Amino acid sequence: MKQILIADDDKDLVQILSMRCRSIGLDVVTAYDARSALAAVLKHNPDLICLDVEMPAGNGLSVCEVLSKDEEYSATPVIILTGRTDPETIRRCGDMCAYYVNKTTNIWARIRPVIYELIDVDAPDPANVSVSRDR
Repeated sequence: MKQILIADDDKDLVQILSMRCRSIGLDVVTAYDARSALAAVLKHNPDLICLDVEMPAGNGLSVCEVLSKDEEYSATPVIILTGRTDPETIRRCGDMCAYYVNKTTNIWARIRPVIYELIDVDAPDPANVSVSRDR
């Protein structure tokens, strides 16, 4: 089973994203600040990392920078999930090869396709499943 780390100081958002990720067959590890996120990466070595930018004890971009310079973790895909839309944040994501996803309404619709693009998920993408009825 593939594993995702979701790190955000918004506990409600972490809970919602965790539930959605589990529904598509992912094992979920959570963190609520940057220091805990880095510790969780070192402990669990997840297949995908989702980081908020503004968190206590550091920020997601700093965690991403540390990981991008570490040979063991530099190939692990990272999604930066943020409400920031400034060009500097977007540029830094690009410089680190992190996927930028803006926090907006219906965030799952934005993040789900990125998850499916980055890792092999066991469950099919519900957006691509068609249902037919025999009559």
